[in-house]
Amino acid sequence: MKRCWLLAAATALGCTRAAGQDTVLRVMAWAGPEERAIEERILDRFLEQHPGIRIEYESISSNYRERLLTSIVAGTPPDVALLDNGSYGAAPFIARELLVNVAAYLDRVSVDTSAYYPEVLGIFRRPGGLYAFPKDFNPIVVYLNVDLFEEVGVPLPTYDWTWDDFLRIARQLTRDLDGDGRNESFGTLVRRVFYLWQPWVWAAGGDVLSPDGRRASGYLNSPETERAIKFLTDLVTVHRVVPSVDVQRLESAIQRNYFLTGRIGMVTIGHWWLPNIRRYIDEGRVRVAVAPLPRFGDRDPITVIYAAGWAVPFNTRHKKLAVELAAHLSSAEAQRMRAEYGLAIPSLRAVHEETAATDRYGLEEAFLFAARHGRMSWGSTVEDWAHVEVHLPDIFDRVIFADEPLHEVTTDVARRIDAVLATPASAR
Repeated sequence: MKRCWLLAAATALGCTRAAGQDTVLRVMAWAGPEERAIEERILDRFLEQHPGIRIEYESISSNYRERLLTSIVAGTPPDVALLDNGSYGAAPFIARELLVNVAAYLDRVSVDTSAYYPEVLGIFRRPGGLYAFPKDFNPIVVYLNVDLFEEVGVPLPTYDWTWDDFLRIARQLTRDLDGDGRNESFGTLVRRVFYLWQPWVWAAGGDVLSPDGRRASGYLNSPETERAIKFLTDLVTVHRVVPSVDVQRLESAIQRNYFLTGRIGMVTIGHWWLPNIRRYIDEGRVRVAVAPLPRFGDRDPITVIYAAGWAVPFNTRHKKLAVELAAHLSSAEAQRMRAEYGLAIPSLRAVHEETAATDRYGLEEAFLFAARHGRMSWGSTVEDWAHVEVHLPDIFDRVIFADEPLHEVTTDVARRIDAVLATPASAR
């Protein structure tokens, strides 16, 4: 068996190009060291079934989307590439017809699309086509530091909790422990990144774009959307249930440490936190629970889903083999192997349910609930989403740090986004 793994710097580890007629398949993704090791194990299974094939696995840490697009345009694409509905969005690749419609190969690779979560499958599906095999996904939920809740004497929230409950609990968890006039523990954390506050906007009945995704004015600056933004920014400026401004801008790992040490009681985040948190749970250093996002009043619960999928560039030289490899990377066996690490949730419903049934941490039930109430992000369908999303964190910065009036800020940002959406991609 011959294999070759390439890192972001394109340095080969432990192999050289062998002589002979081996077919080389290239896989492009953005995996970190731990995840890359899992992907190598998954790829080994494919190699066992396909003698005479070598695989080059390339993990890209920066400018991923641009490098993938450049390779396709230059006629030197990877055979399989990982795409998502966020920063590495599949939407522009689908819109420009740069990906193989794998729907035509479903029987050949024995893929039953009904086995996937429909909300996740929908991210990569278009009328008459499917352009990636779903890998895994992340709904946004709320992590709870059980130790801090018990120390303060606050019951853990139930799945039907509301925004009012969230605020009440955040106030109770925010405390000055030594009487020096400064709080040592805080209720929650508010971050400017849009992917974390998008579901709050939906919960309030608002949105950031029109239903057709062509304009922001009238939506981003609507009363419903502003209600959600005001609720979140008031946690910082009015209720003061979050740490200092400096902490709001810290790296995620430092913010996670605040949570693990009981200085923050509730954090809105995804499944990707679990691999790091499990070690602390196993060592008895913290107890953690997970709850779905609170609902607004009597509205139905909702969250946002971010997913990744394995796609095949249209101009690969090994189309059939590439589709087989993409399907293998999305198979039940592959998803079970990834589930052991826990970075994301399997996109195959049955595999996720298996994982939840054997979950010794008692956390997966909340993710199952969230998955049933998930909605795909705008990055799933808006081709120019990356150029839109970059403007949205400015709203929180200007309201929280510059104390600008909310409606003036949302109206200004909406106009900027309208200009982006009205400008053809080729003109940027």
